[in-house]
Amino acid sequence: MKNVLLASTAVVLFAGAAAAEITFSGSADLGYNDNAAGDNDGFYSDLDVTAGLSVALDNGLTAAASLNLDDLGNGTDDGTVYELSLTSETAGLYYGDTNFAAQNVWVGAGDMAGDNFSEADGEEALRGEATFGAVSAQVSYALADSAGVRNTGDDLQQLSIGAAADFGNVNVVVAYQEAFSTAADGTAYNTANGDINDAEVFGLSVGTSFGGADVRLAFADNGTDESTGISVAYPVGPVTINASYAENSTAGERWDLGATYANGPVSVTVETDENDDWSLEGSYDAGNGIMAYAGVVDAGDDFYVAGTYDLGSGASLLVSFVEDGGTANGDDEVGANDYQIGTTVEVSFAF
Repeated sequence: MKNVLLASTAVVLFAGAAAAEITFSGSADLGYNDNAAGDNDGFYSDLDVTAGLSVALDNGLTAAASLNLDDLGNGTDDGTVYELSLTSETAGLYYGDTNFAAQNVWVGAGDMAGDNFSEADGEEALRGEATFGAVSAQVSYALADSAGVRNTGDDLQQLSIGAAADFGNVNVVVAYQEAFSTAADGTAYNTANGDINDAEVFGLSVGTSFGGADVRLAFADNGTDESTGISVAYPVGPVTINASYAENSTAGERWDLGATYANGPVSVTVETDENDDWSLEGSYDAGNGIMAYAGVVDAGDDFYVAGTYDLGSGASLLVSFVEDGGTANGDDEVGANDYQIGTTVEVSFAF
């Protein structure tokens, strides 16, 4: 029924527009998990549907709209989002469930505490972007009456700005967001979205490559932490070494060190940090659509084994087993592929 309504709406919106394009896509999961304390207990399902509408206008602009119906398992709509846009080759205007400007542009270096720019997750936003030669810039506002944003009497909240430029072999990124206003009664900004930071944040980041290494330096300040970070990625044959270090004025020193070996069907990654939270994960491509995965994570407290089989035409089978040592992150997402704790058998389809 929803597909019929969406198609009818598209016909009304774009009637008479010869260049109109209407697309539908989706994905579905059906699985079983035996861990009663996890996100899914017993049989579970999920359905996501995306409708895309696009038309080329006579003046060279493109008008588009997208509607995403997410997490439709058990017949409930838990995550309906939409985005409207008007774009050209060098500029665009976006409205709806769209990212904030600083979120889109910012590139940090290491585990910096001062660069916690707000990330859109259910809020409505208005964002514009443009490209001027080697410089691309974006600006956005959150709408004060959208999901999770306290209405303070101002229609637009938290100006966010981001810009990136390439000068030869050097990439420069600048990002800024203003603080949210307090409510009329003086109470602080309040939101159910933990990805929103109501503080003023500024960041400057510079990256370059030399001698085969990718290096980035960054500085950020959120009013609580001033953070300076450096990150390096250096390939040595089939091994890529990744290292980062961040000095935070309040959160202290943070560093990460990892190496990834990739050669033919075999891939292995080992990582650790200042908290000795190490992990060792690997994968093997057995051919004929079969992939095998295994890992020890959370400083050795948890381990997993998993396998996937490509059934063809966008369908796949997942079988996994995860042993939780009791100190996992608690959100039923273990390892690089976010496996569920316990035994899982899941079939996925992409349409």
